[in-house]
Amino acid sequence: MIKAVIFDMDGVLIDNYEYHCIAWKEFARRRNINLSDEEIIKNFGRTNKEIFAQIFKRELNEDEVITLGEEKERVYREVYKEYVKPVDGLVDYLKFLKQKEIKTAVASSAPIENIDFILDELDIRNYIDAIAHAGMIKNGKPDPEIFLKAAEILGVEPRDCIVFEDSLAGIEAGVRAGMKVFGVATTYPKEKLTMAHETIDNFKKGNHWNI
Repeated sequence: MIKAVIFDMDGVLIDNYEYHCIAWKEFARRRNINLSDEEIIKNFGRTNKEIFAQIFKRELNEDEVITLGEEKERVYREVYKEYVKPVDGLVDYLKFLKQKEIKTAVASSAPIENIDFILDELDIRNYIDAIAHAGMIKNGKPDPEIFLKAAEILGVEPRDCIVFEDSLAGIEAGVRAGMKVFGVATTYPKEKLTMAHETIDNFKKGNHWNI
């Protein structure tokens, strides 16, 4: 029986792949580093610490990670603020879950500042019962830690959770957490989301409503 629904944020609540690419490229450009879309997309779901280690080809200390992370996320919020909108059907689906008394969480490798930014811009905070963010975990996706943390906060067993994810690393993390995973085809086409139990284009009516 499904007791909770856990949402990744980027590519799930919002279709913001393009704007993250713009922000990462601008961040890298300031350091004379070129990043391709392919390099950016394969890092979706990972923590900034893991991404910076790849970009700079070395392990960064915590102070460096915090400073650089804050800079990159400021660039992202500036770039995206005027374009924030929910994935089609999301708000209706959240209202449906609320009516069914099914718990909800956002589980994202993003910093809490970004999650707060999106929840407030979309005006959906009252539909979300819990948040698991980058500051709560040591390991980014595909490690299942963030989804297990969300389930723990909600007080439900992983087997009683559904996860919505767009990234390959995130889908793997949800499966490894022992949860049913719906792949959301925003960042990747459906045929790439082979590890997901089911796939959807958006939150309009579909099998994910049969809970």
